Amino acid sequence: MEVLDAQLRADPDRVRRLQALEEFTALYQHPLSKRSANTIPVVVHVLYRTGVENISQAQVISQIRVLNEDFRRLNADRDDAWSQASDTEIEFCLASIDPDGRATTGILRTQTNVEEFGVRDAVKFSSSGGADAWPAGDYLNIWVCNIGHDILGYAQYPGGSALTDGVVIDYRFFGAEGSVEAPYDLGRTTTHEVGHWLNLHHVWGDGGCGASDLVADTPDSDGPHLGCGHSRTTCGSEDMIQNYMDYTDDACMNLFTAGQKGRMQATLASTRSSLLRSHGCGAPGGGGDCQEQAVTLTLVTDGYASETSWSLTGPDGEVAGGSGLGDHQTVIETFCLPAGCYEFTIMDSYGDGICCLYGDGFYQLAGSGVEASGGTFGDRESVSFCLDEGGGGEAAGCTEVDLFEDDFERNYGNWLDGGADCFRSRLRSIEGGVSIYLRDNTSASVLTSPVMDLSGFESLTVSFDYLTSSMEEGEDFWLQLDRGDGFETAAKWTSGTDFKNDSTYRASITLEEDFGTANRVRFRNDASADTDYVHLDNISLSGCTNGPVGTVVAKLRGTGYEAPESDAVELDVRISPNPAEEWVSITVDEPGCELSLRTLDGRVVLGMDLQDTDTQIRTGDLPSGMYLLVVKSESGLRKVTKLILR
Repeated sequence: MEVLDAQLRADPDRVRRLQALEEFTALYQHPLSKRSANTIPVVVHVLYRTGVENISQAQVISQIRVLNEDFRRLNADRDDAWSQASDTEIEFCLASIDPDGRATTGILRTQTNVEEFGVRDAVKFSSSGGADAWPAGDYLNIWVCNIGHDILGYAQYPGGSALTDGVVIDYRFFGAEGSVEAPYDLGRTTTHEVGHWLNLHHVWGDGGCGASDLVADTPDSDGPHLGCGHSRTTCGSEDMIQNYMDYTDDACMNLFTAGQKGRMQATLASTRSSLLRSHGCGAPGGGGDCQEQAVTLTLVTDGYASETSWSLTGPDGEVAGGSGLGDHQTVIETFCLPAGCYEFTIMDSYGDGICCLYGDGFYQLAGSGVEASGGTFGDRESVSFCLDEGGGGEAAGCTEVDLFEDDFERNYGNWLDGGADCFRSRLRSIEGGVSIYLRDNTSASVLTSPVMDLSGFESLTVSFDYLTSSMEEGEDFWLQLDRGDGFETAAKWTSGTDFKNDSTYRASITLEEDFGTANRVRFRNDASADTDYVHLDNISLSGCTNGPVGTVVAKLRGTGYEAPESDAVELDVRISPNPAEEWVSITVDEPGCELSLRTLDGRVVLGMDLQDTDTQIRTGDLPSGMYLLVVKSESGLRKVTKLILR
């Protein structure tokens, strides 16, 4: 109410707008029955200075769940104490489309230097350390921050400036899990403030007996109720202390009344009517309602979600991707995709998938032309699918063909290009088998047998996994094709921009032109030192053609080069004890290894070179939790092991 009073003083015309809304509300008759509830798109702006203020996605989702339960009267603590308790027929959804029509999670995070924002709307402007509002006519803006001054939250009544329209909640009282603090830990602060945003007043009318909240079926009371007391009688009737618009603890609130429902629906039918025409919760890429083909990803993470990431690539590159997920989190995203071929890849940096050692994680893709699921894999799993103009199956008029198969296990050898390029044991980040290994200005070619006739192909897609060491910025990596007249560069990456060292990633390049014949695909590295390398694996070459396919499948061919014995074994690293407390002993099977201990977000907290095969490191000064111990040998092998500190 203090915020409203300040706005009324600053804008005298606001009184007229509120009065007009009251006149409309008095005459408004809500339909007796509706086919569906009114749905309001929500964008949550998270402003944080400390880690605890940067609330998790799970905490945000819990708040949206509470809003829907409370406003639809699906809350588990509802009872029959008040016959006028009502389903308001209002629902909320996290936005899936931003104001520019792009896909979004509906959660925006902004780091700030502001310790406490107070109630003067500083949080609503980037110029004052906050975040600018999305268009108020299309979204309910909710800012979550450290308000300070023992304020739980505040809201803007209808009719105010669009630049400040929305609700502000302190991070300690937003949602029903995570950083929330009792007794306001069930999400009812946001339910209360959204009620104000939809033009509800406090049930005591912000005065004593005789003051009115302008709702006929909420009894008068003489003031707010705190705590979680039993029923009280003031103003000649029992007080409705369970109403969301009182000040009782979250555990004591459980209802809106039919009269409050009428006020909120009247607001949605007038001042806030544009929200009901918003496409903010539609399918990305389709202007709200998907005009192309919708594909939905459902992802449930395991207990080590920081290891998990995913990407969706299409004809024009990456469509979407995700990382930095919460443990045991559920992510649901819908993509509106044009015709073409796509590849979904899910990755686990530790190499143990997302099921079933540390939880029942899984992914599912469902929609036009794709139905796939999984969760038990190593460091990655990919699903390829094509969409046509009509909504499913293969790309319109185009057949996808695998042009050669990954045959590294049987074709173990050199690539006929000389130098140091050869097959060797994969690094431990790429489990099992062998990979192409490039270092110190070398190249490696895939020779096809027989020569592929690619005439008539509309597109050619080359996909592969890659892992780099400490390549310096500015060093290049090329993909080249030999179509009969020597190699031509098809694509190039520059390290420091597209490469992320010490991690495995999948690249997919789609080229669209007439290719004629092709007998070699070459990868080349211009690293300046032999310690800078690239490992390539799981190479696939596919084409899309309208003509006859013919015989185009080709196998990889090598020279029978025998790799050194040391290349065929993995690096052995033993840790004891694990979990550890003050000290941990580490044993490796090769001298001269490089060791680093990292947090799950990649920050190095300890690094050293091992002259021998045994060492001890002190861990008692480090915070408890899970770390990654990374060991790299002089021969290029690498192993990552989880270490838990108590």
